[in-house]
This record gives sequence, C-alpha cells and structure tokens, in this order.
Amino acid sequence: MEYIIHLTEKCNLNCTYCYENKKNKEISFESIKDLIDYEISRKQAYSIIVFYGGEPLLKKNMIKDTIEYINTKKSKTNFYYGITTNGTLLDEEFIKYMKNNKFIYVAYSIDGMEETQNLNRKTADGKGTFDIVEKNAKKLLELYDGAISMSVITRNNLSQLYKNVEYLIDIGFKSINLLFDYTQDWQDEDLDEIRKQFNKIAEIYADKILKEDDIEIPLIDDKIKTYIQSGYDCNKDCKLGMKNINVGIDGNFYPCMQFVNNKDFIIGNCKDGIDIKARVNLIKNSNKENEICQNCSIRKRCKHTCACRNYVTTNNVNELSPIICETEKILIEISDKMAEKLYRKNSKMFIQKYYNDKYDILRQISNKYEKRGEFYGDKKCSK
Repeated sequence: MEYIIHLTEKCNLNCTYCYENKKNKEISFESIKDLIDYEISRKQAYSIIVFYGGEPLLKKNMIKDTIEYINTKKSKTNFYYGITTNGTLLDEEFIKYMKNNKFIYVAYSIDGMEETQNLNRKTADGKGTFDIVEKNAKKLLELYDGAISMSVITRNNLSQLYKNVEYLIDIGFKSINLLFDYTQDWQDEDLDEIRKQFNKIAEIYADKILKEDDIEIPLIDDKIKTYIQSGYDCNKDCKLGMKNINVGIDGNFYPCMQFVNNKDFIIGNCKDGIDIKARVNLIKNSNKENEICQNCSIRKRCKHTCACRNYVTTNNVNELSPIICETEKILIEISDKMAEKLYRKNSKMFIQKYYNDKYDILRQISNKYEKRGEFYGDKKCSK
C-alpha cells in the first residue's frame, strides 16, 4: 500500500491553479503514529509513505520524526518513502537525508522555462520562483537519481509545452509528468494547439529512444502500454483506495487527493484502518460507464473511468468532461503513430521498454498496427 500523507495545508507559494485550502492546519503526529502502527499490523512485505502538502518541506521535522518512529518499530514490513515538493525549501542536507533513508522518488513541481515557471508558480507576494526552483532542481538531479518533474499544463502555458519538455530534459530530468489542469476553461480551439504540442513532444521522445537515451513521459508511456496490454481500466489499475490511500490532516483516509476533506469519500482513518465496506461501495458506485463511452472504439484505452478526474471536472464520478474525451483521443493517436515508428525502426530500447518474453512481438505489432485506423472513432464529444 502507498499512503500519501497530507502533512499540512500550508504552503509558501501562491500558484494560480492550486486547489489546496492553504490554511495553517496540519496532521497530528499521533495520527501518523496510528497509521504506522496500523500498517505494521497488516504485516505486508512493503509499504510506501509519501509526504505531501501544502508544502511538506515546511514540516521537515515531522518527516524525520515519522521515519525515526518507523525505525524504532520491530516490523516485517519494509518502509520506503516519497515526497512531492515545490522545491523552494529543498537543500543539500535534506537531499542527502533522502538518499540515506530509502526515498524512492521525489516529485518535483516545475513547469519549465523561466517564462512558463513564473506565469503560474508564484510566491505569496507574487514574485516568480524560477531562479530558486531551477537552482534546487539542478542540485537535486546532481545528487539524487529518483527525481520526477511535475509540470502543470494550462491554457496560458500550452503554446510553450514542447519547449518546456526540452528544457526539463536538458537540465537532467529523465521522468517528466505532464498534468493537464482540466478545471480551466478549455475551448475547442485549444485542441489544435494540444495536438501540435504533443506531436512535437512525440518527436522529442522518439529521438531519445532511438538514441537509447531512456526517458519517461507517462502521458505517452501509458497510452502505449494500453495498446500492448489491450486496454486500461481505472477501477482495475487504480482501484480507488486499493493501491493508494490519501491521508488527510484530519486523519481520515480518502481514495484520491481530489477527494481529501470531502466527507462523502472517507474510506477509513489512521486509528481504525481501512473501512472495507465504504471502499467497496465507492468502487461499486464509480464503476458505471456512461452511454457515450460505451460505443467509443477507443474506450478500453481511455481513462474515462477515472473517478477522481471525472469528479473534479464534472462533480460526478461517472460523467466524463468533453475536454478529457478529446485530449484522450489526441494522445492515443499520437502515441500510436510514434510507437509504430519506433517499432518499424527496430528500436531495441522501445521493445525492451514495452515488451517482454511472454509477448510474440511480431504478431502483436503486425496485428494491431495494421488495424490502427479502426481505433479512432468518428464521434465527437464537444461542449
């Protein structure tokens, strides 16, 4: 199990697209100890504790106290750690601390080049954050291997997207997580720019893979995997609260960070553990596919069943937003064309990355790519 602990709602930045409350509230250390004791009682082989906020580095001592508490316990469970941070408070001492204490990843919030970073990621008094975030990113990448860039795509930075990806690769990021802010007022005319930008990103990606310089861009990687694995099912792959649990500052369990502090989505708490009945009911209620999606030719490869993303855009776990529908179509088409190109060029890294011995590579590729045209439905899902 992976537990994402929301240490505090407080943050030292004032990003324009942030959905956090930013109140001066924090989780109690007693709740954290209850969580650790509960997880140890489950006797799992391993568990991942992720420190989240607000800005979790405002609570460095609480992070260290949590790890120290775990280290004092006799447990058959191996604990590993992760963190999501805006990077402004990161220093060499804490980077070394993470290296020495089984942090398997650092999710580093950085949107890209100076112009892009300073558009939306601002300090509390409205100043840009590029200088300090770039400086600390380079320090992190020099000393630590498991860094992932977290870049938010907005209407005001979309036109610079592929250049931002190039920049992030240039400064050393190997894993680049591109996150659409679907809550913005996206328009039909934005779709052409989205297609343009992702075509260029696909070219960058393909060039790196052909040179055997491995990078990860989950928005692309995930689509290729759904092609090879014949589909994606959010309720199967994510399983609301089955693999990941968000721990709110109130000590309650939530299935996704989009649901934190919403009492309708509580599925347990630190003291008593997981409420199996509440979790089962949530999964059952979010497992209803709408009629539009039922007849779509790419429905098995689209994340239309993602309850948390649906909820944040439509206020309904089963209702798909039109912009998500259209971007999913674009991403699937572009990813498929790029994957076909890499296969036709006999890219060893591509085959190594997406296949293993249990697949008959030639048969799968020939059967699927020759039929690629049938995957893209002619139905539109506009506003």
